[in-house]
Amino acid sequence: MIQAVQSFYLAKRSRQYFSDLLENDDRVGRAITDINSRLMRMAVLDIAALNDGGLAGNDPENSRTASLPTAHQRMKRHLTDANASTTELDRLRDLQTDINSDRHAPLKYVRHLRNKWAGHPSLDRRFDAWASADKTLSIATVEAALARLVNNAHGTALFVSSAPALQVFRQPPAAANPDGSIPMGVDLSNVIVLAEIMRESADNSIHALRAQITGESMLERLAHTEAYQGERY
Repeated sequence: MIQAVQSFYLAKRSRQYFSDLLENDDRVGRAITDINSRLMRMAVLDIAALNDGGLAGNDPENSRTASLPTAHQRMKRHLTDANASTTELDRLRDLQTDINSDRHAPLKYVRHLRNKWAGHPSLDRRFDAWASADKTLSIATVEAALARLVNNAHGTALFVSSAPALQVFRQPPAAANPDGSIPMGVDLSNVIVLAEIMRESADNSIHALRAQITGESMLERLAHTEAYQGERY
């Protein structure tokens, strides 16, 4: 989850902070254009991976797929084995429905892009142009998909803390190290706070990059670009 949030906001902020650099302006402009395209593509793939059940649904306990659907499948098995209440099973079903790509357009859009860009076997070229994905990229739609997944992760963490049969999913309390220090863990219920931290971190990183390698004018950009050769303009 944290990787997907950082990946997306690095891509989004880079497009914003470097939007004035034309592709044919200078070497910085051309490089940043390529970098922005790669960053956004990787962000979409990272976000899609959060919602990818794939074959993991057949054997969730042994799957290495780090996605919400896989976690939900594991939870369902634990709840079933523990004869959990109907209320708990319904709550889990609600969480699963909340990130069903067939029910929510932003998630379906991200899935479509993932299939298109990753060369997924399910891609049918006759429908490649769905949602104009062959011509444009809706960053707002991708962000909406990410927001839904972050909120679902938060809801999933709260559900885990409330269901006795799911305590195995909770992080154990930190034990003191031999030197007396206490390691700091990450409480999954704080996923929204962590997402905000990663979002701000990405913003600061791209802002610092812009300040470091470019200036307001083309002359200043050339000066920064050629600095590694020791030349000054």
